Amino acid sequence: MKKYVLILLIIIIAGCAKIREKIVLYPKLEKKPFLCGILIPYEPRYRSLGEDMRDGVLLGLNGIKANVYDTDADPIQAIEAVKKAIFKDRVTCIIGPLLSNTAIPVACVSQLAGVPMLSPTATEERLPSIGDYIYKLYSPLDVEEIALARYIMKDIKPYDIAILASDDSYGRRIARKFKEEIGLLGGKIVHVFYYTPGSSNLRESMLSLRDTNTDAIFVSASESDIPAIASQFAYYEVLDSSTIIFGMEEWDYPTVVDEYVSYLPHVIFTSLSDFGKYPEFEKAFNHRFGRAPTDVAFMGYAAAKLITRAVKNGINDRRSLQFWLSDNDTIQPLSGIALSKEELVSYVKIFEEKKGNIRPLN
Repeated sequence: MKKYVLILLIIIIAGCAKIREKIVLYPKLEKKPFLCGILIPYEPRYRSLGEDMRDGVLLGLNGIKANVYDTDADPIQAIEAVKKAIFKDRVTCIIGPLLSNTAIPVACVSQLAGVPMLSPTATEERLPSIGDYIYKLYSPLDVEEIALARYIMKDIKPYDIAILASDDSYGRRIARKFKEEIGLLGGKIVHVFYYTPGSSNLRESMLSLRDTNTDAIFVSASESDIPAIASQFAYYEVLDSSTIIFGMEEWDYPTVVDEYVSYLPHVIFTSLSDFGKYPEFEKAFNHRFGRAPTDVAFMGYAAAKLITRAVKNGINDRRSLQFWLSDNDTIQPLSGIALSKEELVSYVKIFEEKKGNIRPLN
């Protein structure tokens, strides 16, 4: 794996050298009508998601010209695609790619070429750090951990916190983000434990949690796993009357409270109930493409709406678009979507369940 990464890095660096030459050779690349480059994978595993993002973008662009390029979900192919978009077709901006493994090399090329790239779906948090031409859209889903951690450290102030997370990409990502935010706020994560998603036998994790004798546990789990976790908290006597469970929106379900309240003395969880209702978009997407939109289609649509707003403000070249995006990172092209995380923390609602009663905390 390390060898593969090294080879990829060498290829990117070599390609970037040629890109620098092209920047010198073509100093007037921006003297063309506004044109978007949409980078998506047609590789069979990701084709449907790629098409969802593409169609969301096309709907949001509302007539602004766009070319679509296939990354094949492959970093090398993605580099070739973005080079064609930038140097042959002379796109004004890039929307995409869909996946982080292709978004990273595309961002490197776009940054060196001075072409704004806007990623609606890549999950790599560090993507914008590649350079000032690289942007990433965020939704309240991306800031749940921040909102919860801030509430915990301001209002609860536990001595220490343990984490129980599903042993998959989602669970590990959420656990990492929560741990980082708690650390930034001066808190301490004493232990992190993982369990196999879908398993009904959590004995090892439960005994480990019980041995920590912590007064707070953050649980990152899918809705379907919560009943098993709740019941085994009780079976292995992990919790006492003072222990607080912290969780994400997955805990915001009546079945959790109604059926497992006796196992869960005190739960504090996030809710996004005020986010995600866009009937006009859903109707327009269904009318044009004959199917219901997905979250990926929605994020593509939001990215395109941001570009559309820039064009309506007179933006027509790469450099002015970069300035505009940097100066307007607080703009929400759709309610709850922005280039800045800080703008979205207020969308995350926090609730407390205690002795069967639920009340809002913020």
